[in-house]
Amino acid sequence: MKRILFSILAFLLFGAFVAEMIRSHPGYLLLAIGGKRIEMNLWVAIGALALGLLLLFVVFWLIRSLLRGIEGGVSRIRFGRNRVARRRLTNGLVEFMEGNWARARRQLLKSAPRSDAPLINYLAAARSAFELGYRDEANELLAKAEASGEDTQLAVALSQARMQLIEKHYEQCIASLQRAKQVEPKHPALLQLLKDAYYHLGDWNSLRKLLPELEKHANMSQEQLEQLEREIYQHQLVDAAERAEADKLHQIWRGLGGRWHRNMELRCLFAAQLHRVGDDVEAEKHLRWVINREWRPDMARLYGCLTEANPSMQLTVAEGWLKEYGDSGELLTCIGRLYLRNELWGKARQCFEKSLQLRSDPTTFAELARLLRALGETEEAAELCREGLIQAVAKLPELPLPAGRTPLLT
Repeated sequence: MKRILFSILAFLLFGAFVAEMIRSHPGYLLLAIGGKRIEMNLWVAIGALALGLLLLFVVFWLIRSLLRGIEGGVSRIRFGRNRVARRRLTNGLVEFMEGNWARARRQLLKSAPRSDAPLINYLAAARSAFELGYRDEANELLAKAEASGEDTQLAVALSQARMQLIEKHYEQCIASLQRAKQVEPKHPALLQLLKDAYYHLGDWNSLRKLLPELEKHANMSQEQLEQLEREIYQHQLVDAAERAEADKLHQIWRGLGGRWHRNMELRCLFAAQLHRVGDDVEAEKHLRWVINREWRPDMARLYGCLTEANPSMQLTVAEGWLKEYGDSGELLTCIGRLYLRNELWGKARQCFEKSLQLRSDPTTFAELARLLRALGETEEAAELCREGLIQAVAKLPELPLPAGRTPLLT
């Protein structure tokens, strides 16, 4: 209130001052333009000038405001559309992450023309179309993604390779990744996809060559790398044995590092493959190395099946295991077979019978039956064959049989 009163008082004083100035100094203004003369009161001229300046200011302010309004309207239209595009992109990516492929594809394609990053739109839309079964559309969208800007080749190649991997088109997937590898040879995702493609294709040689790069760049844990490496070596050994390539089998084994030579599982597999290709002499050395360090019943069974190694030396080794590890059904069957190879029939029979006391095993029944038949004890051999057959065959269902007959299997 005081400010209002003060302002009114100041205005009145200013008005009184101006009125006094006009009364004390009447004066006039003369303007001569060409042949015309304009005369007016000085204070009227000053007032007209002030009013003109005020009108000029108002006109300038109106023009500037109008221009700003037009610019603001254009910006709202333009950036409003961009905001809509960004919102659709966000919604599309959310739908994509949730697996709502149809809605994701629709939102992503609508926002693509005004998107700040159309590559994302087209890649996600291509994967959505792929999941919906629209293979041709997916390829077209990948082409649009590649044409959407620079440095898009790797992203497009990875997306295409993932789709090919899902469809089990492993050769095409590898071809796509090899092209991308020329652009970015150390990309972790690329190496992972290449590893998966080789793995599913069973290309263990190529996978083995890829191991150093996987170890350096693929972001795999040490445990994962060791497991993969072990699988590769296992498959290579088995493949060589299946093709009866003894030299290749030895070459693969020699190419392994020392720590893999000390790996029990891998050495056991190598010994089994050596027996498979007929190299029992070398297989015996590896089996002996394993069982001397760790008792393995399956390897003891295999040791008794070797037919080309020195039987006398094998028997001495196996009897030493019997003292070290004690009675075992598998070991006794192994020693029984070695007695047969050394033509010690009575001891072989005792080992087989003792083995059967520890465990019922169809293989041991068959070995003992074969021995007894060769010794002329046909009835005992037949009974053992019956017992072994019972052990080998699962329980039969209850079915009607002819009366007065005793079933073979009860």
